[in-house]
Amino acid sequence: MNVDDLWFRDPANARAYIRKIADQIEEPEEMMEFLNACNITQAALACWLFETKRYNLLLQSICIKGAYDQVESKIELKDAWNEYSIASEEFQFAKEKLKEIISKLHIEPVLFRKTYDKDL
Repeated sequence: MNVDDLWFRDPANARAYIRKIADQIEEPEEMMEFLNACNITQAALACWLFETKRYNLLLQSICIKGAYDQVESKIELKDAWNEYSIASEEFQFAKEKLKEIISKLHIEPVLFRKTYDKDL
């Protein structure tokens, strides 16, 4: 897919998509649960990606230096792996929670790509 064809490369489009879904939710509590789950999932994804980057950079640095035999390097790598694992689990949990919330909603799917030009 070409980058120019991506709808969500523009933050305004991403917000509009979430807003179109939220606007269909009649119960305020359900709407807030959905919006909060979206925020939590977004933050958990960012955290997981940062921890992935940190772990990979550390691993690369250790490999370049040939320093894996050093006790400090092993401890640092293990700590980075633990943080990565926790972030990964938290993202998976947040994603599953959002899926669960969406599955309970009684709304029409938002066909964003087909209505983009008309509605925005």
